[in-house]
Amino acid sequence: MWQWFFKLGSPKWFYELSGKWLPWLVAAMSLLLVIGITWALLFVPPDYQQGNTIRIMYIHVPFASISLAFFPLMAVAGTITLVWRMKLADMVAKTAAPLGAWFTALALISGSIWGSDIWGTWWIWDGRLTSMLLQFFLLVGVISLRSALEDTDAAAKACAVLSIVGCINVFVIKYSVDWWNTLHQPSSPIGMAGDSANGPEIWVPLVIMIVAVYLFFAVSLILSTRNEILQRERRSKWVQELLASA
Repeated sequence: MWQWFFKLGSPKWFYELSGKWLPWLVAAMSLLLVIGITWALLFVPPDYQQGNTIRIMYIHVPFASISLAFFPLMAVAGTITLVWRMKLADMVAKTAAPLGAWFTALALISGSIWGSDIWGTWWIWDGRLTSMLLQFFLLVGVISLRSALEDTDAAAKACAVLSIVGCINVFVIKYSVDWWNTLHQPSSPIGMAGDSANGPEIWVPLVIMIVAVYLFFAVSLILSTRNEILQRERRSKWVQELLASA
């Protein structure tokens, strides 16, 4: 098991393996995005209260969901960096931060558009919205901290610690609607039971979009990590041979 674990930390092994998986991930992501978006735009019936505004849910919910995964991912990668000093783990943590900032920004923007219609305002200092905005600034802080430190090892350690601390805010985001009386609607599981108020025509395309966005995240992270590997390992023999063959 440990042999496989340390093999997984090899940048060369990850680069070669991810190259084999990327075409399949891109194909699955593209197919699900086309199906999900088409279904949400053309076949989901208007909501009896929100009308066609309900279609924003199929963008907002997937991005809001995936945005909560970035700090836990960066914390795990940071812990591996601190304990085992794996270069690949730090590369993943570095590339995840800007992606997390973008995904969080998209969740905030789509949520504001949705809120402007159902709440009558683009923004309110609601517990869920405020903690999500804090996450965006924390991710920007991780990016800035890494850019400010010239020493690669020091930057990796500092960002790892900040990422671990940032996980606290993930719990705040998750349970904010339960802890405080906020305007944001409470968290609710996707209705799959036969007696659910939302039938399959509502939740099936939502599930498809969530899976599609998670695949989009995986593809983006893999591509960014591969670029980071080539940048850091540019003097290694295998990268030189790869560039020569290309």
